[in-house]
Amino acid sequence: MIYLYLYLGIGLLVGIGFSIRGARAYATDPPITEVAAQALDPDWQPPKRSWLPLILISSLIWPVLLLLPLVDRPFEADDPIPEFAVAEDHLLESLTVAEIEARERVADPLGAVPDLPFGHLHTAWQEYLAQCEEKAEFRRFAADWDAGWFKERREGYVEMVDGQPGCFFMTVCKTLPDD
Repeated sequence: MIYLYLYLGIGLLVGIGFSIRGARAYATDPPITEVAAQALDPDWQPPKRSWLPLILISSLIWPVLLLLPLVDRPFEADDPIPEFAVAEDHLLESLTVAEIEARERVADPLGAVPDLPFGHLHTAWQEYLAQCEEKAEFRRFAADWDAGWFKERREGYVEMVDGQPGCFFMTVCKTLPDD
């Protein structure tokens, strides 16, 4: 029975500590909903907060509360993951816009996908083409990319600018199985 009292006593202390920490954070940075309510109605007052239920609940689950400061901090990697860019060794065949659109036409016998190049992504393809220069050269690319936590297979089409890969339109991005 002494262990139960000890467990609940430690829980009350932890709960009071977290309540004080929460009250201080609330006082310095109120929620955006309360800031907006105050802006709309200057006479509005926030409801009174009762910390007693929080203290009582925390006395039961205090070991979990001790882990919260660890979860609260964002993960910081030692080396930032570079952003994906098409490199020279990713380039494959050279294609025209007409060849790309013929190759990427979606044939759906049930008619759920529009009979257009890239199907539902046709609008995105048109926006990509609008960004590219007229009479631009396009190349198909394929790359196995290390995204940090996992590896991906990325494929698509890239505009060539002065012989170098420029902006790209990705058509495949799938996670590769761990080897």
